[in-house]
Amino acid sequence: MSGQPHRTGGLILRKSCDPMHIHSAWRQYFTHRHEGLGTTYERFLLHRIFGHIVVQHAVKSVLEVPSFGMTGVSGINSLWWAEQNIPVTLLDNDRERVEYIRKVWQELSFEADIRYHPIETPTALPFDDQSFDMTWNFAALWFVPVLEQFLAELTRMSRRVILLCIPNRLNIFHLIRMRSPEMVNSVYVDNIHAGKISDIMNKLHWKLEKQDYFDIPPWPDIAMNKEKILQKIGFKRLGQSLEQGKDREPLCILDYFNGKNTRMEQAALKYAFLENSPRLFAKFWAHHQYLIFVPALPRQQRL
Repeated sequence: MSGQPHRTGGLILRKSCDPMHIHSAWRQYFTHRHEGLGTTYERFLLHRIFGHIVVQHAVKSVLEVPSFGMTGVSGINSLWWAEQNIPVTLLDNDRERVEYIRKVWQELSFEADIRYHPIETPTALPFDDQSFDMTWNFAALWFVPVLEQFLAELTRMSRRVILLCIPNRLNIFHLIRMRSPEMVNSVYVDNIHAGKISDIMNKLHWKLEKQDYFDIPPWPDIAMNKEKILQKIGFKRLGQSLEQGKDREPLCILDYFNGKNTRMEQAALKYAFLENSPRLFAKFWAHHQYLIFVPALPRQQRL
């Protein structure tokens, strides 16, 4: 890509068309826990993917790195694994954010090994070979400066499976955002190219088991209130109902995990009717895609 990501205080800043982009807004989600429908929907779809992986690969330990990538409360995408009593380790590249994340996990009485580790320079991750059954991240690869070295570290530490979730670079609204020089110069755009990722992983002797689009809601991938979008595209009553509910109570998946809103998953996934859309539609409308990799060599040959 052209240019280098803008950095402040050692952090790579992702600037987007959204005035509440994640690098400038992450602190506010810890104090005002309203993530909105879009993020809540994404998180529950991740749970579906996790459910498939845990059955297929008998995962007993998980590392999420980098853990920062989704708009909303940072560092909570792996709560699902902890709820299944599967040990979780998180790495984040901001010391202040690590402390916030630890407090959230403590509030829920969930255990995790949450550590600070920089990703701005290509250094080895602080774990032995094959320390985890699974390593994964969500929308985080385009913050990693040296993709090849980072993926090599993931394959070194992983025993069974690697899950990589990336923004859908062919989404029509993503393509529009990429016309902004500011956006292009603030992330490593080539890092979310599925073909590039697969080529690197193949060289590291990990094969692609599954690749698919997900996060295909009825609203477009734009920085706009989802309730208003639903009203504009024909779901007027539904959008108005959500807007009224939003005024009454913030929406955050933490209330699902702490038991305050046990119907949240059902409410969010009623918008999942496009998740099994024809591939051509998903290719240009899905907000994200995921890639699942497994070792191409027996474990003994990877030691």
